[in-house]
Amino acid sequence: MEEFKYLIPEESIDAIMDNVATLRTIENDLRQVFVKNGYLEVLMPSFEYVDLYNDMDIGIEEEKMFQYINYEGKRVALRTDFTVPLARLYSSKKEQGEKRYCYFGKVYRKEKRHKGRSSEFFQAGVELLGKAGYEGDIECLQVIQETLSSLQLKDIKIEMSSAKFYHRLLKLVDDESFVDILKKRDLSAIKKLIEKKQIQSPLKDLLIQLPRCFGDIDILKKMIAIIQDEELKAALKELENLYNHLNNKDVFSFDLAMTPSMKYYTGIMIKGYSPYSAETIINGGRYDRLMNHFHKDVPAIGFSYDLSHILNALEKEGESHD
Repeated sequence: MEEFKYLIPEESIDAIMDNVATLRTIENDLRQVFVKNGYLEVLMPSFEYVDLYNDMDIGIEEEKMFQYINYEGKRVALRTDFTVPLARLYSSKKEQGEKRYCYFGKVYRKEKRHKGRSSEFFQAGVELLGKAGYEGDIECLQVIQETLSSLQLKDIKIEMSSAKFYHRLLKLVDDESFVDILKKRDLSAIKKLIEKKQIQSPLKDLLIQLPRCFGDIDILKKMIAIIQDEELKAALKELENLYNHLNNKDVFSFDLAMTPSMKYYTGIMIKGYSPYSAETIINGGRYDRLMNHFHKDVPAIGFSYDLSHILNALEKEGESHD
């Protein structure tokens, strides 16, 4: 039997050989778009203190961190995210006004074995700090549009939703189980929750429709017309306003049952999909309160590309055309 020490740990990505040229081409094409739009490339540390993430309670579970005790007795983890370190960078340099960063590198998060995933991921992304409201959102959405051809994939779709809408729903339902129910889009569980909480219409009607509330602008307009809660309606109108300001609307759609991938999202949420990937290839959103942890009140928005998933999708797309 071959000794395990000669094998690649299952947490690792497979050695990239044939796809190195493709990876570098995608990175370089993305870099050109980022730089053209004024984003400064930064190289971030590979290690962070575990407490940086834990103190913020932003949705990164400690159990998913690769960590060790350093010579000072402090817990240190491999980088699990770029957004938090970049927010700290902005704060530590006493930056003022708008700042644009872009990055390329790996993040490391432990994944469950049965999922068949690796625990290291190539990422690229941008963070726009200091630009509030729909103007910042539009800038980021337009950058995404500019980069889609760089990804070399066909039929990419970008879904949008609202963290304001999501958090208002959680408040109205007032039940912790609703988070997991919504993630699974479990209509049966939603109906049981409605009965348990004795939820009445019109919220009852909205919850029953929610798992199917995805599609083009028509679904958004329909929900704006029938929703009576003013906060929910206002959140959807913000999405409609964003959509109306986009130059090319073809790739954009809506998913009102979307759940945040990170707790720090406060406004628009973005997820990009390829028909050749079971995982999202683009993730992002607005996070206007994250900088409060660094004693600054600064609006911000950002998004990332999962280059590992994009490479896998390209390989599957090629196989489908053979």
